[in-house]
Amino acid sequence: MNPTDFAWATAQSLVQKTPRDLKVIVDKIEYPLLEKDSAGYVIHLAEPRRVRENLFSLHGMFFDNDPEGKTSLWRMYRASLYHLCMHAATTDYSIYSEIAGNYEPNVAMFAISMAEDYALRGFARVLWPGLILDEAYANYVTSLRFRGLENEKDLSNLVAANLLSYQMTGKPISKLRVSNLDQDVESLHASLVNSSAEVARLTDIEKKLSSSDISKIKVSKAAEVATIFEKNSFRLTTVHSLPYTESHGPNYLFNNSVIDIEHEMKVAALHDAMNELSLSLPGEKVRAAEATLENEATSIMSDWEYTMVGRQRLVDLFKEIDPVTHFEEFTFPSEDYAEFVRTRTKLIGPIRRVLDQLRMVKNTEDEITMKESGYVDIPIAIQVIASKSDRSDVFLQDEIEKKSEAWAILIDSSKSLETLKGEARDIAVCLSEVAKDLIPDHNAWAIYSFDERMYILKDFTEMYGNSAKARIGGMKNGVKTYLPDAIRAASLRLAKNPERLKVLLVASDGLPLGYDGIEKDLVNAIQKANHAGIDLIGLGVGSSLIAKYFRSNCVIEGPFDLMNHFVKTYYELAGG
Repeated sequence: MNPTDFAWATAQSLVQKTPRDLKVIVDKIEYPLLEKDSAGYVIHLAEPRRVRENLFSLHGMFFDNDPEGKTSLWRMYRASLYHLCMHAATTDYSIYSEIAGNYEPNVAMFAISMAEDYALRGFARVLWPGLILDEAYANYVTSLRFRGLENEKDLSNLVAANLLSYQMTGKPISKLRVSNLDQDVESLHASLVNSSAEVARLTDIEKKLSSSDISKIKVSKAAEVATIFEKNSFRLTTVHSLPYTESHGPNYLFNNSVIDIEHEMKVAALHDAMNELSLSLPGEKVRAAEATLENEATSIMSDWEYTMVGRQRLVDLFKEIDPVTHFEEFTFPSEDYAEFVRTRTKLIGPIRRVLDQLRMVKNTEDEITMKESGYVDIPIAIQVIASKSDRSDVFLQDEIEKKSEAWAILIDSSKSLETLKGEARDIAVCLSEVAKDLIPDHNAWAIYSFDERMYILKDFTEMYGNSAKARIGGMKNGVKTYLPDAIRAASLRLAKNPERLKVLLVASDGLPLGYDGIEKDLVNAIQKANHAGIDLIGLGVGSSLIAKYFRSNCVIEGPFDLMNHFVKTYYELAGG
């Protein structure tokens, strides 16, 4: 299991929603985001980064590549995941319409975020108590990352910093030294803590995540937070947030990437963070759980490292086999498993029809090999005669010899294809779903897409699992159409495959675009592929221009047409 798989499993368990209604994206962003699309919440998590061999980073903080560092990073990742999942399960921002309209936008968003975070504590206390320890740990680590505020002159930033510090450790980070302001912030923290307890009480009574009473508490507390800024004429230039929680914009309060603080201060901060969430310092059971957590962190981070190394090797391989490419880079799309599921659901009708036809063909092939015509099987015939049986299946038939084959599927994801209503993701989902049934050996097929970059969706060396499906779901349309470079790279990769029959299936509008001499390059790339013994098939997506370059070609207008032609071509070439 890697961080993305863990995130999906956790999100579906906590939020109780499927990929049709929830998205979880783990990507190369610095801070997590909680967004919405047409179906529901989008949990956008920051992916751990390997800065160098002995150093990782997450949320702008560095961690050593050792058991302690990996465990600390993993706890921060889990705390971030848990926090956003609880929001996705409980938060309805529409209840704050009045707050949003009555206060300065940044102040309103900061106030709403504070009210929601304290409400989450109440929900967690009743519904998810096992998540609170990681929140306390994340608060402890984050509190140590505060930048020096000695020279900060903007009181609005200092008030926000103190409110966040109270949220983490129950203590302010800086003295405001303005009449009654320190006391007002302290009283506001106490009020927010009380609201958390009240949300927990109501949740325990009502046994549900939302109610009009809980909504009233949230809105009331958001108004209290916003009022402390309004009555002092404070404006926020940015919406400050904790690095492991959802980001609302630029945040410079926690810019320390390395914690270099005395041990006594760390112990005190841990005690304060635990006390703020009414937790006891670790006992024997907690220490045993932490040992298990270290094993989990080591296992998952090792899996993630192995995956990253494997991906980099594939990228390096493509760079090596085609050093003259015009591609800006060889890379992997951002993973979006939910979009794959949604696209497959949209196209499930034609996909099922083709797969049903395919299974019928396979069932026919897999029927009993003993037939009533062909060569006589002498031993069986003797037994039948001796026993005076009525059996007549004493013949053997020659079986059709299937060729050893390797297929590479290449999909145009440029802007020109999008204008022809040929969505690259739809094409990739259709072809990959059929390919996995048509070619059960995952080492015998691969699928790539291209625009000004070449994207590895599934290489020959990879399984067609959730990771490959998520890459297909994450496909986007680029601008240019480096068709000759894509054919050259895919052909060279295909040529390394040991199978005797090699087929390159290209789904494109047949319109190369992006640099001078690209049409000439396309002709040369096709000729070289042919000379290498590769069969090229052109599928013209809504366009007959493909016939200009590909001897074997056809125009396809829809998903069913696309998949049917793929299956037909496969059986014609593979001798199925």
